[in-house]
Amino acid sequence: PGTYDFGYVVNKNNQIMDGGDSLKAAAWYQEMIIVPDPGNINRFYLFTAGVTSTPIPGFYYSVIDLSYNGGLGRVVQKNIRLQSFPVCDGLAAVKHGNGRDWWVVLKHWNNSTPNNDFYFYLISPTGISGPFIQSIGTSIQNNFTRIKFTKDGNKLFVVNPANLIESYDFNRCSGQLSNLNTIEPQGSSQPFTNYFSFAISPNSTKLYVSTIYNGPNQDTSYLYQFDLTATNILASRTTLHTFLAPSVAGLLQTGPDGKVYLSCSLEVNDCAFFYLYCDTTYYPENMNISVINQPDSLGAACDFQPFSFYLGGHRAYVGLPNNPNYELGPDTNSFCDTVLSVNSTLPVIGKEELFVFYHPTWQTAFINAKGLLGKNYELQICDVLGKVIHRETGKLNSEFYSKDLSMQNFSSGLYIVSLLTEREKLVRRFVKE
Repeated sequence: PGTYDFGYVVNKNNQIMDGGDSLKAAAWYQEMIIVPDPGNINRFYLFTAGVTSTPIPGFYYSVIDLSYNGGLGRVVQKNIRLQSFPVCDGLAAVKHGNGRDWWVVLKHWNNSTPNNDFYFYLISPTGISGPFIQSIGTSIQNNFTRIKFTKDGNKLFVVNPANLIESYDFNRCSGQLSNLNTIEPQGSSQPFTNYFSFAISPNSTKLYVSTIYNGPNQDTSYLYQFDLTATNILASRTTLHTFLAPSVAGLLQTGPDGKVYLSCSLEVNDCAFFYLYCDTTYYPENMNISVINQPDSLGAACDFQPFSFYLGGHRAYVGLPNNPNYELGPDTNSFCDTVLSVNSTLPVIGKEELFVFYHPTWQTAFINAKGLLGKNYELQICDVLGKVIHRETGKLNSEFYSKDLSMQNFSSGLYIVSLLTEREKLVRRFVKE
């Protein structure tokens, strides 16, 4: 079809939701992700991506409201375009450090000009903010580039078929990546290993990667395990299973039970189209998906069981749902575990409010707070890596606090302001241009 409106959303009765058809999507594997609206328990954001060079390249969102139709829901806004460039097939999301808001991240795909751009969007009760763009890591031009967060949200991994495996530390408060670790460099060997999908074990010590179409005859695919605690992670790679045609390894996903699931497709020749099984195409390889039962364990102890989870008469292809960790709580070790997000002026606790305004001409950050309950304060200014660049303490004589902080000696970038008393902790952030 010329429109490429392949996406749709179903309700709890497995029927297409009211207004849920014709979403901008092109039937790729991880081009959709859903996050809740932090300001409305009934509303959800469905993000979709136009991955390939189709008439619909870009990044879109639609809004789902479950308060309609007796709980069956309605898509109340649809196909709102945030970006117009092609996007890699690997949307990811993670809970903000405050335990309420969300970060959604994507990578820009340009087939002719490689780039290393990450685009972050912040989802808060006030809506969608961003993009916050960070250029870091390997420049890529492969649209199968996948990105995923660890279960705790503190690391982000990037994997693509051209051998690339890299990881970053992720600051859930500032939305910044740091400490690039290139486990396997892109294009490091030929032929490419054709990494297709990956999952990280719940305790973040094991990495599982699947491949497609590998081997001398392009009829073999693999499931690998990497030990992320090893001195040489790449050398720790272990083959857990080899899939021979017509079976093809597909997507990996960590389930809510802590197990890792692998979906496979069956490339049989009894149908003209790859993604339409015939009515007679029922085999153990497509009626079951595979399971890693103990993914935190090394080697064979991880207990990989191929084609062991019965789908109740349904059949699998290579895809699995692209779900983030919805159960992730606040980052209690950070300064943002109780804060409201960027540009919000609502109080964090009771009537307390913190305001930060940066004046670029004067290179001064004007910091003001009101409604404070404590009597002693500590002011901290941190950069995006969490390094404290300014700290001062003192006593409060009223519920108000005011500080004009010169930023002339500080470089441009994102800064986090934390005001702590014995009764509250308030955080805001600003950008010095």
